Amino acid sequence: MKPFFLAAALSLGLCSCSESPPVIQILQVIQPDDSCDFGSDDTGSASGSLDLAYRNSYLLGLIVRSAYTTTPIEVNGAPLEPESDVGGSGTAFVDTLKLSYASTPNINIPDGSVPYTAVLNPASNENKLVVNLMTAEATTALRAALSGTAVAQLRVTMQLTGKFAAGGKKFESNEIVFGMDVANGAVTLRNCVGTEAPNVPAGPCGSGPGQDGMYASCKPAPVTTPPGSEG
Repeated sequence: MKPFFLAAALSLGLCSCSESPPVIQILQVIQPDDSCDFGSDDTGSASGSLDLAYRNSYLLGLIVRSAYTTTPIEVNGAPLEPESDVGGSGTAFVDTLKLSYASTPNINIPDGSVPYTAVLNPASNENKLVVNLMTAEATTALRAALSGTAVAQLRVTMQLTGKFAAGGKKFESNEIVFGMDVANGAVTLRNCVGTEAPNVPAGPCGSGPGQDGMYASCKPAPVTTPPGSEG
């Protein structure tokens, strides 16, 4: 009977193993400012909104950690590759942003893999990346389904993939889900008063209005032509 119990114990031990966390991790999502700047101390973004009548993109900042490190190699006491926190064989090269979509109401939005170029130094915790969560196919599908005052609740799942410099081994980051309300209708703005000019927000990275409730402060008042001056 002892061999039986031993086998059972080994089997239970195998089943109780847990997966290690990914070496490349998306830690925070933050809205970048108009100059594309943001930091890990900034307030994170829980969700957002997008108006396709004004823009095609939704820009989001990511704080990304690379836990990958390499052991310095020495040959006859001389370092073949000295230990460094910048570059070297511990570098991770991001090459793809993977996006998938789910919505309420259900809209058929194809998944997308977008080429992306970024370099993550070994053992670095505050790498800053800016991504666009909307592919051309996603905006086309949403525009076809939405009009007027209709709004869709969109859940975007994002993941970074790439290769390590050491051996070209591939990696996948953790997946992060970000939610936003998507519309495709022009908002009603008040008329500007007198000589007042509209205050148009620069938007994240200078991309303009339409994201996260940012719109012009007013619209220019219609120009009236005095009677008899048409000719």
